[in-house]
Amino acid sequence: MIADNYLPWNEIPDGYETRVIPAGTWAVFPCRGALPKSLQDVNTRIWSEWLPSCRDYKLSGNYNIEMYTPPVENMDEYYCEIWIPVEKILE
Repeated sequence: MIADNYLPWNEIPDGYETRVIPAGTWAVFPCRGALPKSLQDVNTRIWSEWLPSCRDYKLSGNYNIEMYTPPVENMDEYYCEIWIPVEKILE
């Protein structure tokens, strides 16, 4: 899905739907540089390095969020984020 902020006073266009993303804890990973490479590189590192070695958190949902900022003139300076839902591992 592609998302935007929901403004309840605006009419929802035909073919669109609303979803509530539950409150929770998120691991937020910054991505810097031209797309799609910067996003792909960070995503690969999340799943192949960070998550397998993380001893304090585990996945808590079946989705993630990609947050994009407005375009910039020099895409090498672009910034976005990947948000992964996590929960603390209780020992």
